[in-house]
Amino acid sequence: MKILSTIFIAILFSSLGISQDAFFSNYQYSNALTNPTQMAISNDINLTLVHRSQWTNIVKPFTTSQFEGSLPILQTNTNKKIAVIGFSFVNDRMGEGGYLQTNQLAFNFAYNLSLGSSKLALGSKLGYFNSSTDLDGLTTGNQFSSGVYNSNTSIGETEINPVIQGLELSPSVTWYQNDSLGRSLHYFGITAFNVNEPSSANLSADMGKPMRMAITGGTNVVFGTLGLSPNALFMTQGNQSQVVIGADLKYFVKNTTENYTAIALGVYSRLKDAGIITLKYLSDAFDGGITYDINTSSITDGLNQNTGSFEVFLNYKIKPKSKIKQFNNIIEVYDKNTKKAITASASYPSQTTGSKIMIFENKSSDTTELNQKEEYTITITKDGYEDQEINVIQNTGIEVVTKVLMAPSVTLFDLEIEIFDRETNKPIAAKITHINPITMTQTELGEADKVSKELESGIKHIISANAEGYDNGILEIRYDKFGTLSKSIYLGKTKPKLVATSLKLIVLDESTKKPIKSTIMLANVTNENKHINSLIALEDFAPEAQPLEVGNKFEILVTKEGYFNQTLKVDAIKVENIERVVLLSSIEVGKSIIVDDLLFKTGKKQLDTRSYRILDQLVDFLNQNPTIKIELQGHTDSDGSKYANQDLSEGRAKAAITYLQNKGIGSARMLAKGFGEDKPIATNNTAEGKAKNRRVELKIVGK
Repeated sequence: MKILSTIFIAILFSSLGISQDAFFSNYQYSNALTNPTQMAISNDINLTLVHRSQWTNIVKPFTTSQFEGSLPILQTNTNKKIAVIGFSFVNDRMGEGGYLQTNQLAFNFAYNLSLGSSKLALGSKLGYFNSSTDLDGLTTGNQFSSGVYNSNTSIGETEINPVIQGLELSPSVTWYQNDSLGRSLHYFGITAFNVNEPSSANLSADMGKPMRMAITGGTNVVFGTLGLSPNALFMTQGNQSQVVIGADLKYFVKNTTENYTAIALGVYSRLKDAGIITLKYLSDAFDGGITYDINTSSITDGLNQNTGSFEVFLNYKIKPKSKIKQFNNIIEVYDKNTKKAITASASYPSQTTGSKIMIFENKSSDTTELNQKEEYTITITKDGYEDQEINVIQNTGIEVVTKVLMAPSVTLFDLEIEIFDRETNKPIAAKITHINPITMTQTELGEADKVSKELESGIKHIISANAEGYDNGILEIRYDKFGTLSKSIYLGKTKPKLVATSLKLIVLDESTKKPIKSTIMLANVTNENKHINSLIALEDFAPEAQPLEVGNKFEILVTKEGYFNQTLKVDAIKVENIERVVLLSSIEVGKSIIVDDLLFKTGKKQLDTRSYRILDQLVDFLNQNPTIKIELQGHTDSDGSKYANQDLSEGRAKAAITYLQNKGIGSARMLAKGFGEDKPIATNNTAEGKAKNRRVELKIVGK
């Protein structure tokens, strides 16, 4: 009994002289005593009860109980959390009948600030505390005489005022980051409790409640069905300090976007004081657990017995009712061409929250609830179709029906080809071949006077007709619509021709000088009205020599994926053997080439019609290399003013870009830039040099 009295008197004087705040081992569930603004981390309404029984093996353990609640304040139009208000009540009592008892009643507030992906909560705790003692219930050695207890005997401590009360102010701040589901990832907070250092009117100022600093921090990491949550607490009050460190190991029974359930085992250490073991049940509906402290401090020597402590807690969570009115959004998806319903997937990011939510998947129509007065950009996706975006916002009403027409990413059309004799206009049977100029694949369509073929819209196709006794016929087709296209090819009878002995090309990699396979297209450009009179596709390292008709001009286009196209000109003036070496340069960021024969009207920004063939080849080049990004650079000679030349160079580059856009090349892949007369590659003192300086260069700026 003497030992217990001594302990009690020590604690009594400590409590009356320098009143200490209560503490829980499960401090994460006691925001009012650890960090008031930490309640802002949760998006739920929380009701929390914690009870602690300390030094369970003494006659009457010390007990501490807390009831705490928090309520998020939501913005009316967005449902965004702007603040959290809360309350707390703490009762701390000691001894049988509660000789020493402290009650705390507090109002807690936290204002939420957005910091991008994280948040900052600023707030405070404003509380009232009352500490009282019942000296009449205290038993000491003074009250025993000859082994007989006399309650009327004074304990000898008549100078102690039994009541301390006052108001306390505790500013607080917490930085935190949650995941997309609103679950805690990281947090760090600082609180200055009792910053006003309140004292009772019955005590001197230095006998009040000293300021207490508390620093908290923690993180959450998930590994599949397991999770680890390290946490730490540092507190200092007066000349006393306390450090608690440890972690919870979680096993997720369920962990979905809708809800989760987990069992957690926590191991913590209150340095130089106690080891802490806790078992928790965690869910999106409530948390609960039990904790046992194994005391390791020197107080066990004084009591000569185990001085462990028990804690239990229960945290009940309620989802706040949304303040936003909702409406039904019905989406119906159809094929743009056939107008038939198709299945698709759709998701939308909220313009306010940025969160991505799946609306429906693999259904031709579905209904989902969306928030009124909030704008949504819904993305509809389906394999084989172009993605479709629609904006939805509803201020009034309860239902919106949206019909979405999805265009196939590959639109097909029916091509009908008929072959005629040019002189008689009568149908003739011919071998008809389809050539894809991008991939250079050839497909035999049949041998007849009329065939049909389903082809992809929006790209160029080449149809070749070959009949015995007739010249080959070539037809270029680009059809951007859905439906049927009918075309005719007229073949002229073969006439004896003089030919150059041969044309042989050797294609090498510019860097390695090693032969490479390539595709070679041969075009007769003698008549400028016909871009292609004949075409040959070759993929050998050393293709066979090809005959050329004497008296004609030919243009040869050499292509290979991953390389710049190379164009050669050959004039078949006489019968001879012609051999050319073609060096192909690999496509690399920063490399530039001059776009030859890109012509403009004299002194104008408008393209010459003779440039269309060159730009069409550039279209094919960009389609063959769909990932590259280019910059078209315009240059001029030094004639005219510097300002006019700069404007002319920019305008010519933009004109070329516009042509490419009209041919289906995305604007995001191209940039126009003018340099005027600033970057000549030859002298401006000669006509030949000026002609070289008037040019357009293609530069690779991205892959």
